[in-house]
Amino acid sequence: MRETVEGFLTYLVLERKYSPNTVDAYKMDLFKFAGYMEKAGITEVKRVDKASVMDYMLFLKSDHDPRSVARCLSSLKTFFKYASSEVEMIESPVADIETPRLSRKLPDILNENEVKALLDGISSASAEGARDRAIMELLYASGLRISELVNLRMQNYDPGGQYLRVTGKGSKERIIPVGNMAAEFLEKYMEGARRQIIEKTKSKDETIFLGRRGKKLSRVWMWKIITGCVKAAGIKKEVTPHTIRHSFATHLLARGADLRAVQEMLGHSSISTTQIYTHVDRSRLKEVHKKYHPRG
Repeated sequence: MRETVEGFLTYLVLERKYSPNTVDAYKMDLFKFAGYMEKAGITEVKRVDKASVMDYMLFLKSDHDPRSVARCLSSLKTFFKYASSEVEMIESPVADIETPRLSRKLPDILNENEVKALLDGISSASAEGARDRAIMELLYASGLRISELVNLRMQNYDPGGQYLRVTGKGSKERIIPVGNMAAEFLEKYMEGARRQIIEKTKSKDETIFLGRRGKKLSRVWMWKIITGCVKAAGIKKEVTPHTIRHSFATHLLARGADLRAVQEMLGHSSISTTQIYTHVDRSRLKEVHKKYHPRG
């Protein structure tokens, strides 16, 4: 079975052109499934039946949240669709297993005062401080995904127009305005701390955000920077890079931004994904209703 899984992962990379992060997610789900099947004495893909898959799903439900279970089932459906064409199988054992409907979880956000405390709490006096302030200002100003942030290159930023040209999910390119405040800290970092790192290390790395050795920061290291800034600001909420992205979208909509414009900046393929942020300001909705409805 593991050999078929390896073939499937190669297929995702070479033929479907999936991103490394997506392939890693499939890899984790499928090798966990393969390990469970092996313990049950099933080592060949063609021996997997619906009953054994249902046993596995029950096992997952006992220790995983519904979203993880649904994601795993989705991975299995895609895998067995591939496997059916590669090995002798009469039918996919997951074909008629329904994916559970999931209610959308409302995103966690920081309010505007918390964001101000977070950003103002970062001293840009040191080289690392200047870099970290630029990272946090840009993250909040643009709503970038963490993978997009770590991969930003110098040519992605236009200082004259103060905008980023970003390639996101599905290799879709989008333009994101940065704004005066973030542009100020970003350009200060690039002309100061970043230039010093380049001169000291002789690095030729074109990535915007670099470590002290002149190499691109990893996702893990970027996460540590964000966590450290949150702790220093005294914010007790659990804050992830996506929390900043959620806050970016929420604050724009709360101040009257057009939903389609926010969708474009976030890089969402469907506006229904962006609409989840409209929950935030129910008070604003009440104000609009009161102001414009004849019986408001």
